[in-house]
Amino acid sequence: MSLLKYNDFLLKESLNFEYTLNEGGAYGHLQHPFDDFKLTMADLKDMINTTVNGAFGPENFVQEKTDGQNIMISWKDGHLIAARNKSHLKNAGAEALTAGALAQMFAGRGDIEVAYNAAMKDLTNSINKLSEKDKEKFFANGKKFASVEIITPVTQNTVPYGQNILVFHGVVEHDDSGAPVGEDKQAGRDLGKMISDANAAAQETFFVRGPQDIANKPFPNTSSRKSYYDKKLAEVMKESNCNPSSTVGEYALGMGKRILLEEAAKAKVTIPAQAEDGLARRIADIDKSFSVAMIKKELGDNATWFIDMEKSRAKELKRKVFAPLENLFIEIGTEMMRNMSAFLSANPTAAAETMRKEIDKSIAQIRKDGGPAEIEKLEHELSRVTAAGGLESIVPTEGITFVFKGTLYKYTGIFAPLHQIRSMVAYKK
Repeated sequence: MSLLKYNDFLLKESLNFEYTLNEGGAYGHLQHPFDDFKLTMADLKDMINTTVNGAFGPENFVQEKTDGQNIMISWKDGHLIAARNKSHLKNAGAEALTAGALAQMFAGRGDIEVAYNAAMKDLTNSINKLSEKDKEKFFANGKKFASVEIITPVTQNTVPYGQNILVFHGVVEHDDSGAPVGEDKQAGRDLGKMISDANAAAQETFFVRGPQDIANKPFPNTSSRKSYYDKKLAEVMKESNCNPSSTVGEYALGMGKRILLEEAAKAKVTIPAQAEDGLARRIADIDKSFSVAMIKKELGDNATWFIDMEKSRAKELKRKVFAPLENLFIEIGTEMMRNMSAFLSANPTAAAETMRKEIDKSIAQIRKDGGPAEIEKLEHELSRVTAAGGLESIVPTEGITFVFKGTLYKYTGIFAPLHQIRSMVAYKK
């Protein structure tokens, strides 16, 4: 299958790009708020209230997170280069991939090969329109790499965008070892604008653009929604024995202890007080510093019970640890996304309906062919869908990214469980 040429695609879809392309993506390996063990419960309350009140500003870089294929690119010695791993970033991209080398890497990969080759061609043509001064500013002859998302219907993941787009996320500078030393989130916006100003956005296959900020609006019924989420967070804190100064790491430990003692009571096992923290840390997957030898020493004859439970149910127990906090942020993320007025998807209503049909098919297939572990995972993911408001809450986006207290986070809302369900079928996860 080949990609539609940009002009053919534009004609076929009758798109108004000024309207449909007004949300961008964000880049990097991002954390959910409940993944950051350093955040306190007070931080989470502040984040939630800021979200509900629509109080994020331009400095928070609130943008649509994209569900495509990512590539890191730079401009060195007069041509485009690409990085797929850390070694390609070392020594100002000395070992980075040329367009030809990248084509060889993806040779025989069907639509993925076509997409990456077309992206490299269009990025070369668009960036080549920039002045030498601007190329040096954004890429520093290979020291800086921009993160770009390749979005096209033929390599669709979970979200059906319905159009061919290359989205600049931002630029990262690296030292000679390939380690990041500086990050410029504004650069994604600036690159997109400069390419547009140079009349180089509409290329042969893709429309090249930067991320456009999402209008951060207060939730409808702001006061009542704030009270609702404050109450939900208070319930989570009570369940995990946390206070406002407790960290997410301490939440995980508290929930790990709770689940440990619940399981021990069912099995009529007594847990020595000095072993509770170490075993809870293993259940929450914080670390395994409490070794198997220590488990045997502290639990004696009951050691086999814990070791067997951990071996057979580790993922299930970890999901139980994080479910209360995760479900809270899935719900607030979904509500924020439902409050958005525009998406990268060319036809949001049709895209949402397509996603619902795909998920219904995946659920039916798993229930028909899945084993006990797959069914258990499916039910867990469906509980997360329920927490987000059910399948009627589907919106055609992977999520939202934003900066909070200097760190980039993501809300994935209902997308997270939907993607897990779809992946169980597509990739047999």
